[in-house]
Amino acid sequence: MQVVSRTHVGLVRENNEDALLVREPYLFAVADGMGGYAAGEVASRSTIKAFETATHSLRHEQGEQDIFNVLREAFAKANVHVLKMAASNDKFNGMGTTLTALYLPDEATAFCCHIGDSRLYLYRGGELQQITRDHTYVADLQAKGEITEEEALIHPKRHMLMQAMGVEENIQIDSIRFVVQPRDRLLLCSDGLSDMLRDKEIAAVLNDADLEHTADELLEHTLNNGGRDNVSFILLALTPTAAQKEESSNG
Repeated sequence: MQVVSRTHVGLVRENNEDALLVREPYLFAVADGMGGYAAGEVASRSTIKAFETATHSLRHEQGEQDIFNVLREAFAKANVHVLKMAASNDKFNGMGTTLTALYLPDEATAFCCHIGDSRLYLYRGGELQQITRDHTYVADLQAKGEITEEEALIHPKRHMLMQAMGVEENIQIDSIRFVVQPRDRLLLCSDGLSDMLRDKEIAAVLNDADLEHTADELLEHTLNNGGRDNVSFILLALTPTAAQKEESSNG
C-alpha cells in the first residue's frame, strides 16, 4: 500500500484548522476544526491526538464488533476531551471539529467511523463512490428529496453541521464496514477539497497512476478552483500482491 498526504491553508484563510493522522499501515484520520480563530485549530489537533491515544489497542482486536467498539470509544474519549477544553477556557467556547477515521486491519476489509462533513471516498475501476454521509443540514434536505444536488452546492446553509466532535456530550457516530480490493484508491479529505471539486473532477485526477503526482494534482486543482478553505487529504493506493501482479501480466 502507498500513502501520501497533503495539507494547505488555502487561498483565503490565515490559519490551518485541519489536522491529519497517518499511522501507517492501518490507521488514518482527518479532522476539520471550527470555532473561530485558533479554536478550530486547537479542536482538530486535540481531537486527533486524543483519538490516536485511545486506539493503540486496535491491533489486538480481530472481531468486527470489537474493532468498532474501540473506534467508537476513541471517538467518545476525544469528544469528552474537547468538551473539557472548551469549558476550561473562554477562548475555546463553541469550538468543535469533524472527524473521519479509516482503519485497515488487512488487505480485504476497511472500517470507517465518521462525524461531520469530512469525507471518505472509494475509487475503483474508474468509478468514485462517497462512503461517508455528510452530517449537514443540506445533506439532510437532499436525502429527503427537498432539494437537488445542484441546489445543495449553492445553498446558504450548506456548511451547517448537524453533528460534530466537542459540541455535545452525546454524539452519533456513523460506523461503516466495506470490502476493499487490490488497486482500489481511498481518499480521506476535509471539505476544503470536496467543496472545490465535483466528484467527476476528483475521479479524473485519481485515474493518474503516480500517487505523488495525483496528490499534487488534487491540491493544485482545488486551489485553482478558489481554495476558499483549508485543504487536507490522505490518499491511499492498495497495491496488488505479487501473485496478482503475475496473474495480471499473464492474462
